[in-house]
Amino acid sequence: MPRRRLPDVQPKESCTGADGRASDLTYLVSTDSGGTFVDAVIVDDRGACHIGKAPTTPATPSSGILAAVAAAAEVAGRSLDAVLRDCSMFFNGTTVTTNAMIERKGARAALITTHGFEDTLIIGRVKARWVGLDESKLLDYKHVERPVPVVPAELIRGVAERIDCFGEVVWPLDASEAERHIDALVAMGAEALAVCLLWSFKNPVHEAAIADIAHRKYPSLYVVTSSDLVPAMGEYERTNTTVVEAFLGPTLRDYLSDIDRSLKAAGYGGDLLVMQSIGGLAPAAGLSHAAVTTLHSGPVGGIVAAHKLGALINEPNLITADMGGTTFDVGLVIDGKPQTAQMTIMERNLLMVPAVEAVSIGAGGGGIAWLDVAQALHVGPGSQGARPGPACYGHGGELPTVTDADVVLGYINPGTFLGGRMALREDLARESIRRHVAEPLGMTVELAAQAIYDIVNAHMADLVRRVSIERGHDPRDFAMVAFGGCGPTHATGYGPECQVRRVIVPPAAAAFSALGIAQSDIRHFYATTYIHALPSEGEVSSQLCNELNAAFDGMMARAQRQFEQDRVAPSQRSFRRSIDLRYRNQVHEVTVDLTVPGLITAHSLRTLLADFDATYERLYGVGSSSRKAMIELVTLRVDAAAGTKSEFRPQRHAPDGASSEHAFLGRRPVWWKDTGGYRDTPTYQLERLRPGNIIHGVAVIESYGTTIPLHPGQRAEMDPWLNLIVTFPAMEELSRSGAAAEVPAT
Repeated sequence: MPRRRLPDVQPKESCTGADGRASDLTYLVSTDSGGTFVDAVIVDDRGACHIGKAPTTPATPSSGILAAVAAAAEVAGRSLDAVLRDCSMFFNGTTVTTNAMIERKGARAALITTHGFEDTLIIGRVKARWVGLDESKLLDYKHVERPVPVVPAELIRGVAERIDCFGEVVWPLDASEAERHIDALVAMGAEALAVCLLWSFKNPVHEAAIADIAHRKYPSLYVVTSSDLVPAMGEYERTNTTVVEAFLGPTLRDYLSDIDRSLKAAGYGGDLLVMQSIGGLAPAAGLSHAAVTTLHSGPVGGIVAAHKLGALINEPNLITADMGGTTFDVGLVIDGKPQTAQMTIMERNLLMVPAVEAVSIGAGGGGIAWLDVAQALHVGPGSQGARPGPACYGHGGELPTVTDADVVLGYINPGTFLGGRMALREDLARESIRRHVAEPLGMTVELAAQAIYDIVNAHMADLVRRVSIERGHDPRDFAMVAFGGCGPTHATGYGPECQVRRVIVPPAAAAFSALGIAQSDIRHFYATTYIHALPSEGEVSSQLCNELNAAFDGMMARAQRQFEQDRVAPSQRSFRRSIDLRYRNQVHEVTVDLTVPGLITAHSLRTLLADFDATYERLYGVGSSSRKAMIELVTLRVDAAAGTKSEFRPQRHAPDGASSEHAFLGRRPVWWKDTGGYRDTPTYQLERLRPGNIIHGVAVIESYGTTIPLHPGQRAEMDPWLNLIVTFPAMEELSRSGAAAEVPAT
């Protein structure tokens, strides 16, 4: 279909309403590469924001990225060449490592560890059996299996060596044995090598020697050592993090190399910065052996954007619901702060990487609907991705997907998808569902499509409950921010079941994660193990203070060197120091910030201990702390940040009344479960709505990149910041009565 300008459909005013056509503007470009689509946001130095989308191109990722930027540039009235020539910074968030982990499509990785500890990954730890499981599986704990390591047992080798807990060499490395193992592993097809030895974080000499041998003999072999990646205590977690890095590293390396080459060829002369799981950016060159830090890269961008949106509209408690083509990702913002953890959990794998918490499942628009041997219908976790994509894309996909169901039900208008730039084939969607679901189950195509819609919604509702209720949070205290291409399309379906107060669809919902990436800082994090017991009361030795200051100085120096490489001015740099503490003999730690600036003294440590007690009681209840117990320092941390000076500035708009007639597009048939058939349904254009406009369900609101079906009784109103606020009858009644605690289960 030929490309054409659709000024009434494209979200030119969805962020600020600025035009951005002046030739002297400079740009910040932010992209988010999903499993099905690439989202792009262009922000100019006046604060105007323009978005665009294009299908992901897995074989050549840069092609899809540049196509999405070109779509956004067209909205801004500029060419792709002009935008890249005048681009000051180029950002990318990606799900390439997330998808590789979920689908187990990484490199063939091998592991060399200390002799006698070859089964570390296979045995795991007690918590390795239950972490990441939902409540139903935890109740059946005796039948739960440990997660399968990404390195098969036949590719694990042990070498004779031993370093003690003080970093002293007890048994020298047998280099010839290490070389024989490397040769054998490469002969067995190993593409990447993880090296993780006991106590290497105290003395990395043996790991470095093995890495040198591997680099010398096999220059193309991807080699990662635990002492470089995660120099911290925790045998299982450190080993697992290192092997996952080896598994994912080549995939991310090839992905970033392709983008960097294409950007340079297209005229961009700056650095490529990549979103990390911690919620900050890092230069692509610095992530060449840190792929594991990008596992929540794309989803975290949406949480960052939701956090900033919540501050803008006074919504401190948010559940973020990001549904793309491949995955569904949920995060929390509580009391105005995105929830973070010092460990990343991905596909039940414990990884020693701090992250903004985002929990993912395979439930995207490309999720495949399939029947098992008992003819039970399932949706996901497998996905059709961008190629061949859902059947309705017309790219050769034959299996039915969630998007095909949305098209059959009428929630997605085939003629206006992506503003009319990508025509969808309803006939192919119907045929796929008929052949693979409807006929085998003896039902109509419409009922089969409704079943697919209901099942994927149930999966997403379960995840929302897992992230909220099972962690002690009441969803009735939260608003849900729905974004991603499919997020708003399904949030109005499962939102009432989750009992959130309301669903917020932001103006740039289709590219919300890319917008969050554009608003992020550059961040680097450093950690070192430092085990030291000290009484909660009494004198603190000057030697302890000196050792702590020396350790923090070393990490700060590393951060300063990294910022020099990033070409970040000293005035832009900021640092946050924290320490993981625990009561002696406990397993879990609590991270507490060092709030007293300057050198660590006895006074600052006493303040730290008091803050630890207060934090402990806040987390585990009043009276749970033990002020006379011994407290241990475990891990020292430095979080370094530098602002990117994004010029994005949302604008407040004056109310325009309740009438939405100016956004009315007409009526078309849409299937509604409550009526059991198609109903002539009014449709509206989201980009034409103005603050104060109200729409009652049933209705469908169409937008560039997404749609919002309003089910019976639902109500949507546009707020002054151009967010669409969707409320539900039951929650509205409870709000008026003040009886939220009595909300009935649905």
